[in-house]
Amino acid sequence: MMKHLIGTRNFYKTLIAVAAPLVLQQLITTSVQLVDNVMVGKLGEQAIGSVSVVNQLYFVVILITFGAMGGAGVFSAQYFGSKDFDKLRQTFRFKVIIGFMVALLSFIIFTFFGEGLISLFTSNPTTIQGGLNYLNIVKWSAFPWIISVAISNTFRETGVTKPLLYISIVAIVVNTLLNFILIFGLFGFPALGIVGAAIATLIARVIEFTLMLILLERKGQIFNSKLFEIFKIDKKVLAAIVVMAIPLTLNEALWSSGQTVFLHAYSTRGDSALAALNITGAISQLVFVTFGGIATAVAVMVGNTLGKGDLQEAKDNSKKLIAFSVFIAAIAGIILFILSFFILDLYDVAESTKQTAAFNIRVNALFIPVYSFNVALYFTLRAGGDTKSTMMIDSGYMWVVPVPIALALAYFTNLPVTLMFLLVQSLDIPKMAFGLARYRKEHWVKNLATESEIDVIKE
Repeated sequence: MMKHLIGTRNFYKTLIAVAAPLVLQQLITTSVQLVDNVMVGKLGEQAIGSVSVVNQLYFVVILITFGAMGGAGVFSAQYFGSKDFDKLRQTFRFKVIIGFMVALLSFIIFTFFGEGLISLFTSNPTTIQGGLNYLNIVKWSAFPWIISVAISNTFRETGVTKPLLYISIVAIVVNTLLNFILIFGLFGFPALGIVGAAIATLIARVIEFTLMLILLERKGQIFNSKLFEIFKIDKKVLAAIVVMAIPLTLNEALWSSGQTVFLHAYSTRGDSALAALNITGAISQLVFVTFGGIATAVAVMVGNTLGKGDLQEAKDNSKKLIAFSVFIAAIAGIILFILSFFILDLYDVAESTKQTAAFNIRVNALFIPVYSFNVALYFTLRAGGDTKSTMMIDSGYMWVVPVPIALALAYFTNLPVTLMFLLVQSLDIPKMAFGLARYRKEHWVKNLATESEIDVIKE
């Protein structure tokens, strides 16, 4: 019975070749973000709170970007599989246009409503002012970062990942060095605290963007476009992408907003809880990097295969990828659980904050196979354009079940943030059964590259 869940040697060679560079890239990025987190932590719990709130707001922008570009990404993977490079270029143009629009909108919102948004999470004036100082600089990084995402996502959907790893390493090294220099005032520079962290992030994003443009010019010939052709997208292709992108964007907007509501609910337990949740997230990301590898592997090994018309192979690949993702997640969970016993000593925060973070990290370690199963299901459904199912099992489920429960726990009970976190995370278990039921209906088993795009999506 288990045989159909285990792939051949060639299957795993392809999987590792596709996913490993991205996982390594994200692991390096996450490790450096953890160093950043620890450095900011040296400035006190209020500094951690300021940065965590802004990062949560930025997280909404990031996921809306992924959703908006994801509609085009579904077609990018399948057009590449069918070798329809003209339409592949059109999907890239759409990503650049929509990416710039999201960056501009987020910049305007953060400029005029930044203080009010930060105030939703804390009433401490020091934390609010620190967050505002950080946001006023970081908001500029949305423009270079979002265009970099459009380029890097298209490279990944066409199976190119190694150069992206090298670019990330350069950007990360720059960010880390500048963090050390500008936060603490080394080599004659003034000690700027979290403002220094914001400046370092902005400079690193600009450098990353510059390197991404060079890579696009040298290795992106099959999808690169001239600037004057940026709006050259066939109406039929545009309509198909928009129809696909709307539910994905709405889903990511609702999901990231839901995560923001969770943070708001946890923040009712004070600045210490806010700091603990920030630390939990930073450390948990060390193993959550496997999710990005799953997403890329599914896009290539399911999306590209669907685009070639090999529907049965795509179905077989999806089952093996889901099984493998759970297996890897179990190993990652063990590693995270072990880390929770000593990694918190890096932080200069109260012992109670460390204890809260340790408990929450162990909860994540326990549930990561469940998270991983749901991530693999989500990206499999998305690879075949089944956006209705992805929205139902992701943001739909979140706003119907966990969000109301989290708010009820926050405002109608005196439970500590640890038990709140445990109860909310455990709600991913029933989500597994719901997602599996949608997966088995096989609405996602489609070749979007050859079928009429609009007809396929309307099914």
